[in-house]
Amino acid sequence: MELVFFGSEENFSENSALIIMKRVDCGNDSVTKKNDPEDIELIRNFVSGDERSFEALYHRYRRQLYGFLNNLIQDGHEADEVFEETWLRVVAKLPGYRDQGRFSAWLFRLARNIFIDRLRRNRSEKLFMELDAENPPQIPAPERMGAIHPLDSREMQEVVAEAVARLPEEQREVFLLRQQELAFKEIAAIQECSLNTVLSRMHYAMRNLRRFILERLPDGPE
Repeated sequence: MELVFFGSEENFSENSALIIMKRVDCGNDSVTKKNDPEDIELIRNFVSGDERSFEALYHRYRRQLYGFLNNLIQDGHEADEVFEETWLRVVAKLPGYRDQGRFSAWLFRLARNIFIDRLRRNRSEKLFMELDAENPPQIPAPERMGAIHPLDSREMQEVVAEAVARLPEEQREVFLLRQQELAFKEIAAIQECSLNTVLSRMHYAMRNLRRFILERLPDGPE
């Protein structure tokens, strides 16, 4: 893919970004339409001085990014700070953005790296996780699902959310990124590991999720 290098934008400050973010957060969501501008077009327009293009990018990806961070970090205050810092970093980096793939993959990688940097700085036992483990433990999957008592959708959502939270960090991250429709190759680039490692993590994530969910369901394994 052709590299696109943009110039610098000096008039758009962090305060401008925060004001736009607050305005969007207080507004109503709208569905992205087929004729909406592509991400790369919004980036070009923003670098050329169009603040509304940043607003459109933020509106397009804020929920996906916050959902990913909230599930990854599992600390609301920390997730909020990483979320805000990510978008401020986006503002700083967009003038030098190189179009080498999907903007969403670039955005999630940027957010993940910010989180890791904060972990390294804080060295907090509460927040520290092994994000770079290459060999997740193998846990035997149940041979069959067994009898399942019907649950309503809210109860099932809670069961699934708890199961995702129990996953080892590197497995949870792969699972959450796949939920955002990122390709395995894109996830490998984000995690800075091989494609086989990502596929292995996803494989074990699905096996573990199945086991965790079964443990929570009525008549599940004890």
